[in-house]
Amino acid sequence: MTGLFVPSAVNAAKVYIDGGKMHVGIAEVDLPEVKHTTAELEGFDIGGKLEEPIVGHTDQLDLTLKFMSLNTTIDYVNNQDVHTIQVRASHQFVDPATGKNVFIGIKVDARGKIKEFKPGTIKTGEKTDAELVMSCQYYKVEMGGTEMVHIDKLNLIGSVEGIDLMSTIKNLIT
Repeated sequence: MTGLFVPSAVNAAKVYIDGGKMHVGIAEVDLPEVKHTTAELEGFDIGGKLEEPIVGHTDQLDLTLKFMSLNTTIDYVNNQDVHTIQVRASHQFVDPATGKNVFIGIKVDARGKIKEFKPGTIKTGEKTDAELVMSCQYYKVEMGGTEMVHIDKLNLIGSVEGIDLMSTIKNLIT
């Protein structure tokens, strides 16, 4: 659906923590980079080295919450408990056929533990730019109601565009 429209920008976004109210003071969210775990293949009948992605497995998934300044949200989540972060955004597109704006929802759900706290810099008249980095056990992104990626490291879930990449593997080990 979004392939027909020209992407403009994120129009608005909100962040919810543990299913509760929206938390203010969050300036930006860096979503995890999905990098597949690989095995290096090398040997006879292979023209050099080859990195082969391991189906359904990813390297570390880190989500970063960037705050304008130190605040109580940081205290709440920086405690080594498991927390759920939900990002809800409205992405603005332009329909090239009509020139009109089209808005499509983005949903991001992540669950994990905070592994890093950067309090930032204190300077008169400036923001502190504090950061929290979450090590994600669970990560899901939907756009316009379509699942883009769904990873649950503790339950062997690894799907892309709704296709369960782990189904065959789970059947072989159960």
